[in-house]
Amino acid sequence: MFSLPDDTHHSFVYYHSKEPLTEAARIVSIGFEKRTSTDYYWDGRMRKNDLNTYIFQYTLNGYGKIQAGEQTLTIRPGEAFIVKVPSGHCYYLPEESPEWEFLFITLEGSKAEECWDYLIDQFGLRITLEDASPLIFLLQKIYQFAVKEGIEDTFTSSARAYEFMMALYRFAKGLDHVKTEIPEDIRTAIQFMAAHYHEPLSLDEIADHARLSKYYFTNKFQKHMKTTPIQFLTKMRMQKAMELLTTTNKTLHEIAVETGYDNSNYFSKVFKKMIGMSADSFRKDKKMMDLQHVIID
Repeated sequence: MFSLPDDTHHSFVYYHSKEPLTEAARIVSIGFEKRTSTDYYWDGRMRKNDLNTYIFQYTLNGYGKIQAGEQTLTIRPGEAFIVKVPSGHCYYLPEESPEWEFLFITLEGSKAEECWDYLIDQFGLRITLEDASPLIFLLQKIYQFAVKEGIEDTFTSSARAYEFMMALYRFAKGLDHVKTEIPEDIRTAIQFMAAHYHEPLSLDEIADHARLSKYYFTNKFQKHMKTTPIQFLTKMRMQKAMELLTTTNKTLHEIAVETGYDNSNYFSKVFKKMIGMSADSFRKDKKMMDLQHVIID
């Protein structure tokens, strides 16, 4: 399941000056929140401070509900709702739901309105997506940018708004679906790595577990996963290392051992090469606690 760390919930609201060059689309707010009280209730007819805005909200955990006219929809993990403000809707955390954890983005501008009109016409108020959807990955990326860099001017706000709108259009036209299913033997290898990443695995061991020759396995894995098995394993280890660095006080040697390296110096070299900073610097930089994806060239 797609997720972000539990202790990194933030929301940002922007009051940029009205720049004519960016008036067609801008970000009004973006955030990652977890709501556990039924006090969470928004009425689309009563939000006087949010007039002419357009909301996309994607559920990560728990669920919420949205009501429009006679229709009441449950928005579960893997689903998003899209609404315009003002309009005759309300969304809320119902009593029977223990929590609602979600990512959201709110836009304004004439082009944003056109985009929402198109989406609502195509899907209604509820959209079902996959966790691996490029649209959701992009939303997380924009949120992380807001946390780490900050959306400090209306030009950046507009650029990110257009980027998200184009991803919405791509999704609506069926251009960002996962193209191929992962074969069972590759899935088996991934599960094996996930269960044993803390051990000094070799390529031979992974290929043997998939019941494939090393050469054939490597080519097949790269075809479907767009990376080599060892790079994939390293990424998996680094993601675990980042988690341990930001959530524990374990030493670098302890973290190295827990992520499959018996040499902390080698672990540190790999970490710096992949993440772009030392493990110590990463641990001290609180902004890095939102980093969930490592891009391997």
